Amino acid sequence: MMRPLFVFAAAVCLAVLPSCRRQSGSGEATYDNTAERTAFYERYNGEVLKKLQDRRAELDKSLAGDLTDAQRTEKQKESLALNHRLERPRYFEMLTEADLPKEMKWEDGQEEPDIGSPKAKKGGTYHSIIQGNAYPPTIRCVGAEANNSFRNCHWDDIELSLTSFHPDTGKVMPGLADRWAVDADGQTVYFHIDKDARWSDGKKVKSSDFLMSFYVYLSPYLTESYYRAYYGDQYWGMATYGDDYVCVRLAFPKPIAAGFAGVIPFQEDFYKEFGPDFEKRYNWRPRPTTGAYIIRPEDIDKGRSIALTRVKDWWAKDKKFYRNRFNPDRIEYMLVRDEEKVFQLFLRGEVDCNLLNDAKKWYEKTEVPQIFNGYIEKATFYNEYPAISRGLYFNLSRPLLSNQDIRIGLQHASNFEKVIELDLRGDAERLNLLCAGYGEFSNPNVRTRPFSVSLAREAFARAGFTKIGADGVLENAQGQRLSFTINYGKHPIWDPILLRIKEEALRCGVEYKLEAMDNTASFQKVSRKEHEIALTGWQLNLPFPDYYQQFYSEEAYEPGSDKPRPMTNNISVFADKTVDPILIENRNASSIESVKETSWKLEEIFHERAVWVPSFERPFFRVGYWRWVRWPDNFNVRLTNEADTSHVHWIDEDIKKETEDAMKHGRTFPEQNLIFDQYRKKTADK
Repeated sequence: MMRPLFVFAAAVCLAVLPSCRRQSGSGEATYDNTAERTAFYERYNGEVLKKLQDRRAELDKSLAGDLTDAQRTEKQKESLALNHRLERPRYFEMLTEADLPKEMKWEDGQEEPDIGSPKAKKGGTYHSIIQGNAYPPTIRCVGAEANNSFRNCHWDDIELSLTSFHPDTGKVMPGLADRWAVDADGQTVYFHIDKDARWSDGKKVKSSDFLMSFYVYLSPYLTESYYRAYYGDQYWGMATYGDDYVCVRLAFPKPIAAGFAGVIPFQEDFYKEFGPDFEKRYNWRPRPTTGAYIIRPEDIDKGRSIALTRVKDWWAKDKKFYRNRFNPDRIEYMLVRDEEKVFQLFLRGEVDCNLLNDAKKWYEKTEVPQIFNGYIEKATFYNEYPAISRGLYFNLSRPLLSNQDIRIGLQHASNFEKVIELDLRGDAERLNLLCAGYGEFSNPNVRTRPFSVSLAREAFARAGFTKIGADGVLENAQGQRLSFTINYGKHPIWDPILLRIKEEALRCGVEYKLEAMDNTASFQKVSRKEHEIALTGWQLNLPFPDYYQQFYSEEAYEPGSDKPRPMTNNISVFADKTVDPILIENRNASSIESVKETSWKLEEIFHERAVWVPSFERPFFRVGYWRWVRWPDNFNVRLTNEADTSHVHWIDEDIKKETEDAMKHGRTFPEQNLIFDQYRKKTADK
């Protein structure tokens, strides 16, 4: 996560407050940011122009001086890009349709295949649980604590953007835009907003809603600096052309630029009260949506449940890529803090679908009559999706963990091979990469250091830890013990795994102390960089790897200090100015070749530096579901990581009645244990 500066915003806000603050019927002061936004757009344009002009002067001076050939080539490259940007220096432009370029090649993505099944039925209620064993602290999509385990349920998997990536082919497909055109520069993308696109409150989706998105993201009112930096650095700006056309300008040419430029809108009317108290004011305020489901005030039962209700006459219900998806009329998410209770609720039919990746659940706990009698069905689906980069992350700001030999030793001392063999019953593979599962972009030559008592002790000896203490833990000449605390979110799957890791590490002379916490508390501690070692992981997104957030130097420490910077994704507190240019090149890559080259190089660097201990990955997910939950013939989309996130399933009320009647009268159905391996990677011996 990242940053820029907007000092003047507060002054503008104060200037407009006397005319816009009134008392609403609910007792909350009303707020209208219209004047503030208008001033912000102009001010931000001015700030951007000044930065560009200053940089132009710096480059001209530099190019007039003595440079090596390599330096001159790099400066000239930047100069050309800067000249291109100065052709349209305003970050925000409000234009008319008459200003649109005349010669554009429009695309609509309609050649991509349908998603879901034409057999899908609308209706019914799908019962699920809130992931993470904790009630979400907010239903905002941005701001403090918005990036919680429930956000994907109401935002990432629901809201529509201008375009998105097709979950089977990976190509660009329409969303709120029904057509788009990419300029010859590969970074300027024009969109036409679908004439049918509507918010759930019936209002038309307009270009000004996308202006509001950028206003929110660039605002100083968000606690996180990530959005300000990302949208300030990775975009050159946006333009409206009347109500129906939007232009999004990326900071760098991108492969499949139309997908990267597909921004999600924030409704202008709803966010007019976005201001200094945004995070409190909007914390539990349901928003209008462009997606199939909305959260109504009555759907929120704090501490217990949240429900999504299908939007009546949803505008996209007959559109090609959405007509067979988002099928239940209602989705109810219950909070259940105990995993065993979740499973028991599933067996009772109070939860419709349950992820069964836990080997004990899959092999033992599903040996029950509900499955033998065919009431509950099981499926294994081989998917293609970036692996969760789960493992033990070292805090490099801690004295012992700043030593590379100690980190290498800890890699050799963490026996995930035995975890895979015994705890996971062989149903997993050792993870090797931070960004695995990206096809050609994932370096096949990097292999995780294996568990080895001898290699671990050799590495520790290089760091000066040669004396064996009375309890078997290695010490150095100063009496320091090789002892570390692993922080993790307590979960019945991870408790035994970490006990095994702890036992095996002691054989290598390492003491691992286990600190199990509530998921939210653990996340907050790691975000504050107060951990030594954290068991955690990132679910990365397609289509390209992203290393910048986790390892860029500015995300590691507070400016000019040795204090770790809290609330960024650089939980390793990794800072190396020689690696920063590669991270930047990877993020800003304008070609497939550059993405691949820098991704491979970064994996090699982070392996050499031993920044973490990779755990394991599965090339599939396993799920159990009551037989009234139906799926397409091929079960799911290729690019997914869980059964219900693509919303291709549906509830068959007739089958539900049939099943409940059969259970009542003792009738059974054939047992179902299905395997869908059409996307399974084939190895040479298969």
